[in-house]
Amino acid sequence: MTETVLEQALNLHQSGQLEEAEQAYLDILVDDSGNAETLKLLGVLSCQLGKFDDGINYIEAAIEVDDTVAEYHYALGRSYLASGRVDDGIKALVKAGEVDPSRADVYGVIGDTFQNVQNFSEALNAYERAVALDAFNVNYQVGAGLSAVFSGNTDKATHYLEKAASVNDTIPQIFYGLSLVSSASGDTTGALDMISKAVKLDPDNPEYRRLSDEYASA
Repeated sequence: MTETVLEQALNLHQSGQLEEAEQAYLDILVDDSGNAETLKLLGVLSCQLGKFDDGINYIEAAIEVDDTVAEYHYALGRSYLASGRVDDGIKALVKAGEVDPSRADVYGVIGDTFQNVQNFSEALNAYERAVALDAFNVNYQVGAGLSAVFSGNTDKATHYLEKAASVNDTIPQIFYGLSLVSSASGDTTGALDMISKAVKLDPDNPEYRRLSDEYASA
């Protein structure tokens, strides 16, 4: 019976009726306080409502009930990140990856997080694991390529960015990264060609325009 009630609460949650879903989850916990899935879902919902401390507490409680579910650690990591606790978020995400090494999305978020804090070598490691699990995910390829650029690994940068371009040539960051690779090798003409493609795809980006002017005047 609890499963049916939980499905109903989840339907409310997914349809955006957050207050109604919150009450439905709480009602379930009144009768089944150790329902790990309900605790996790209530935690996620609480974070969506901006109640991060409550949300994190609920998800941590779910993990106390069952720490073998990667999704719980993943949800905790995302909640920590959303609340600004980056180090805790990374630790929780790493744990999710240890529990279920097959989840590319876990390593993708780890890569995004390290990239945001400009730890590009760790970002590259995470994105490469994500690509190994989901070889055709262009976002992971671009993330790996840009992280490689800023890690000084131009060979890997070229590999991942060209691979991404072969799948989707409408992503300006690909050509931005390739322009930096060309510039680093002294190929100003190639750099200008690549950044021109980035500008064409994202004409309002001031960094792309700055580089375009810089390469054109070199």
